[in-house]
Formats: sequence, C-alpha cells, structure tokens
Amino acid sequence: MALLNAGSLFFLLACGGGPPGAPGQTPTNPRLLPVPAWNLCDRRETVLMHEAGRRTERASWGVGEEITVDRPTAGRESEYHLFFDDRGLLIGYIGILYEGLDLASQRDYTAWLAKQVPTDFLLPAEVSGRAAGLRSGRLYGVQGERVSTRAITIPKGERQSLYLDSSMLTPYLPLLSPYKPEFLTKIHLHTGVQPRATYGPADSESRDYIARQHFAKGEVAHFGLCGQKENDAAVEAYQRAIAIGLSEPLYQAEAHHRLGLAYRDKGLLPQAAAAIETSLKIRPSIPEVVNHLGKVYALMGDKARAAEAYHTAIGLRPNYADAHFNLAEAIEDTQPRRALTAYENYLAYVENTPGEKVRIETAKKRIEALKKTVK
Repeated sequence: MALLNAGSLFFLLACGGGPPGAPGQTPTNPRLLPVPAWNLCDRRETVLMHEAGRRTERASWGVGEEITVDRPTAGRESEYHLFFDDRGLLIGYIGILYEGLDLASQRDYTAWLAKQVPTDFLLPAEVSGRAAGLRSGRLYGVQGERVSTRAITIPKGERQSLYLDSSMLTPYLPLLSPYKPEFLTKIHLHTGVQPRATYGPADSESRDYIARQHFAKGEVAHFGLCGQKENDAAVEAYQRAIAIGLSEPLYQAEAHHRLGLAYRDKGLLPQAAAAIETSLKIRPSIPEVVNHLGKVYALMGDKARAAEAYHTAIGLRPNYADAHFNLAEAIEDTQPRRALTAYENYLAYVENTPGEKVRIETAKKRIEALKKTVK
C-alpha cells in the first residue's frame, strides 16, 4: 500500500500520444441518487439556478472559477466543488461527503465500482486520528472518451462508504483530482469546522496549470465534447496554451499537433502543416503525427511529400494500417505496383478493426483493378 501520485500526466492515447480521435459511445458516469439537476457542460447560471438557496462560496480557479456548494447528498451532509471554464461551462466536480455514504442503496454506483480495480492508499494521519479504525482508503477511477470519474471509498467490514465523488470532462482529468490533502482531510469534518478546500494558488495560478487549462479547453472544443465541434475556439485555446507555455514536452508537442488538426478542419492547410511540423520538431518519430502530416500534404495536393510522410510513419510502425492505405492512395497513379502491395498490407493489418468496413471494401476493389493493370 502506498501513497498515489496525484500529479501524474494525463494518459494521452491516440493521434500521436493525444486523446482519442473523437468521442464515441461511452458508459454514463455514475451519479448518486437523487441525481442533481445539473450536468457537465451546463452553463454556470443554469447550475446556480438549480442550487439557489444553498450556501455557496466562489473562488478563482486559474482562468476559470470554482464554486463550492453546501448541499445534502442522499441525505448526507456534503460540499460539492464545481469547476467552470472561462466560458462558464461546468467541466468537472468534486464532492466531499463528510461522514461517508453507505452505498448499499446506490445500485448503479455500486455496480460501477464492482467493474473497477481500486488502488489502496493510506489516509492522512489526521483523518485516522479523528476517526478510529480508519487507516486506508480505495481510489476507483475510469477514463472515458468524454467523461472520467474518480471515487474514494473507505471499507467498513464487508461494506464500503463513499467519501469523495468526482467526474470531469476527460481533458481536465490531470487538472482535477479528489486525491489531494485539502480534500482528503475533510473526511469526518463537518461544514464550517475549517476553511473549505480549494485548488488555491499553488496549483491553479501557475503558468503551466493555466496553459493546461487552455489545452483542455481546446480538446473540448476540437472534439465537440459539449456538443458541436468548435474549430475557432479550439484554435484560440491551443494558441493560448502554446503562448503561455507548457512545461511538459509531451503537452508542448501535442498542443502544436492539435492546433494543426484544428487548422486542417478550418481548411487552413499551410498553417496546419506548419503546426504539425513544429510538433514533430519537439517530439519526433511519433507515427500518428507523421501520418497526420502526410494527410495534410495530400490535401494540399503534394502527393510526393505525403507519400514520404507515410513511408516514414510505416518505418516507425510497420503494422500501421492507416498509413499503408494512405500510402497506396498517394502513389497509385505513379507507382501502381507498390500501391498494390500497400493495399494488401493494409488488408493484412486492418483485420477485425472496427469502423474500417468501407475502406476495406475500397482496398479490395482497388486491388482487383490494379492487378489487371500491373504486369
């Protein structure tokens, strides 16, 4: 059993070390019953309307705002920290249930916990001293394509009590963690006993933290996590993140990469190519990013540079099906024999890959046509 690292970097997935290419169908994040009337992506005025009459405190949270609300949760005393971006959209929340909530009556939440593998950790000494028998807690979590959830429970015999309940839009996952001393030390404290936990200047006023807020905002806009994709907002947010300065090379490179993709979606292809090229200068040899650069070159009509990029991506990852297909398309007119091989490689590597049905059929038809012309 060990203390967890609350400052771990967001696990960047697809697209050259970035979050998933687009939000898909993901399980609904668990909500305690009765469910609050507000949801992630709701506007601040809507959330506050539903919390009217309850005691609230407001504080800055980097470029956004943190609003803490005293509210009963399933009959238990609690405070919920609601986090809003600079547009006033609710992007995450962390709830503290002071005395804990027996989850026996929360079937959906209990079912969600049962599917996760928890990490045990030691509770702060002041919590253990305040509540006899409380020595360790369990951190549960799942990272979805749109929403991620974290929960902290404390086992009591064969039952578990929930003490911290949190959900956030996935790009904000590295910025919001219930596993922080200012939240954990509220366990078994009543409202008003001490000042409320806040993210405070140590976190939310640092340049890197603010830059990462802008990066996360860009992700929400780029992937349409709050509705429609917003390319203009994505470009502006990524540019702000880059201008302010990101300390992690991974974030620096990914911000330029994402900026390039947002430019591409706006039809600004020279700017897209320049941004992705900058990303590769910071973190070279990322096959997905090289492949994306090739696609931008292809959209610009430069099939030779596109083919060169696809070759590079395949050299970095020989079984990269998408790059094989893109290469085949780029060289089909000038190198039909090599294009035939590239299509065949695509089919060999893409087997059982979801969402590829149309391109598989296209590749098969092109192979048949090329076999008639290649001698």
